[in-house]
Formats: sequence, structure tokens, C-alpha cells
Amino acid sequence: MNFLSTLPQDDQQAWSETMLNYAYDVSEWIDARNRLIELLKEKNLQAEEHAIRSYLACCAEAVGSGTPLPSLLSTIEDFYSRYGMEEAGEK
Repeated sequence: MNFLSTLPQDDQQAWSETMLNYAYDVSEWIDARNRLIELLKEKNLQAEEHAIRSYLACCAEAVGSGTPLPSLLSTIEDFYSRYGMEEAGEK
């Protein structure tokens, strides 16, 4: 079971649509989402599901035209270390 099955139907649909728009497979999205949540927790921050999805999609969009395609996980870690996440707030 992945995280999608634990979300409300509209979030499941939004994630499915987002993942279809980029060349990454589902396991890469899951790993990147989990890592972003870990990074936020390390700073005692959290973000809503739509903000997490948007952040990951933005990262995927930013590197999507490169060849070879960098891993989504490393992209998330790089972007977060450089820019943080504006929509994250304290727990």
C-alpha cells in the first residue's frame, strides 16, 4: 500500500494527474514525498498535501528537460537545501 490509498479521493486524483505529467515513476514520487516530509520534520515544520504535491511538481518541472533525468529524490534534497519550502509552517 502506498500513501495514495490513505488520502481523500480528491488528493488521490490530484496526485495521479501530477505523476502522469512527468517522466518519474510512482516509486520515485513516493520516495521524494517521504523525503520532503522528513526534511520538514527535521526543522519541526509541516505542509499540507497540496503544498507537498506542488513543491514536488515544481522540482520535477525544473529538471524535466535535462538528459539524463536526475533522480527526483536528489532534486528534492537539492532544492530544499537551497530554497527551503515557503508553504511549510511550524507544527
